[in-house]
Amino acid sequence: MLLFVVFSFNGFAFTLSEKAVVSIITCSPGNEMYSVYGHSAIRVKDPALNYDVAFNYGIFDFSSPNFLYRFCAGQTDYLLGAYRFNDFLNEYRHDKRSVFEQEINLTAQEKQVVVDFLVWNAQPENRVYRYNFFFDNCATRVRDVIANNVNGGITYTDKASHKTLRTLIKDYHGKLLWLNFGIDFLVAADSDREATLEEEMFLPDYVMNHFATAKRNDNNKLIAQPVKVLYLAPEQKQGPTWIWGPLVVFSFLLLVVAYFTYKQFRNGELKPALDIILYGINGLGGLLLTWFTIYSEHPAMSPNYNLMWLVPASLLFVVVRLRKKWRPAVRYYHLVFAAWMIVFFASASFLPQKFHPVFFILAATFFIRALAHSLLIFKSLKAARK
Repeated sequence: MLLFVVFSFNGFAFTLSEKAVVSIITCSPGNEMYSVYGHSAIRVKDPALNYDVAFNYGIFDFSSPNFLYRFCAGQTDYLLGAYRFNDFLNEYRHDKRSVFEQEINLTAQEKQVVVDFLVWNAQPENRVYRYNFFFDNCATRVRDVIANNVNGGITYTDKASHKTLRTLIKDYHGKLLWLNFGIDFLVAADSDREATLEEEMFLPDYVMNHFATAKRNDNNKLIAQPVKVLYLAPEQKQGPTWIWGPLVVFSFLLLVVAYFTYKQFRNGELKPALDIILYGINGLGGLLLTWFTIYSEHPAMSPNYNLMWLVPASLLFVVVRLRKKWRPAVRYYHLVFAAWMIVFFASASFLPQKFHPVFFILAATFFIRALAHSLLIFKSLKAARK
């Protein structure tokens, strides 16, 4: 969906000829994180005027001030760029990403309205918009430019997929296991509701598929010509990625923690170093999620039930635990934390959010440590009563 360079466009209003064509362009997903969901654009071609331009709503300036912070906060400004279609097509050929075209059945007046709007929208003072991953991106903008400028509107005749927003994006993650893990970490309960037909068109493939069967309301004819292949990329084979995926990595971490915890438990003393690392990770993760939940403008970031197993208070526990004289004050935090993890495990299947399977492995890793401490506490309390 994204391109990392900003193009300038010195366009001006002009009158299309009778040979003008307006098309929706759909590009297949790429292998990079920013391209994994594909891309949509609008092509305006007029052979009589030697005009062939791609209008692309997926552009942002990576070098803009505080870009990373603004992206995390959901304050990223995207913009519409317009440039020669051959340059656009060659870029996707270079990246080995297939490109498809759907000519849109518009009247001459509608084509003129569309191109007038696009030329106006591509001007420097008009081209910037606030990006919203699910509801306002390169695909939804293309959908709306066409649908909103058809006299009488259009009707989508096929059915929605009945998938949730989370499932829709996970279909594209494939072998990008860490991306899949990260998305499930940040995207919250609101993404687990079923998307409407129009909402699922935040993905370029769904724009292409729904427009293929959509009809004009004024004459009940199809709004789009059959899909034409402009470039078909060769099939790319990928080696196994699961070896270094989160499932293997965190399963190994669980075994390591379980081994050292069991060994220390048998000796009757759990070393504080491992506690500080594990509770520190748990607390920092919870603090990060709390920030996204409260401050990020990205959709579907709140409420995030991953805060059931990532507890910000664990960070405070670590701070206190570092001071030896303060340790008795937080001794019973292990009991509280262990009990809270049990509540999470028991309630997870009833919560309105789907959890990545690896999250249960991570929760179990933290729980093992807290449980071992709890057992030692009960053991010492029992001995004190004798």
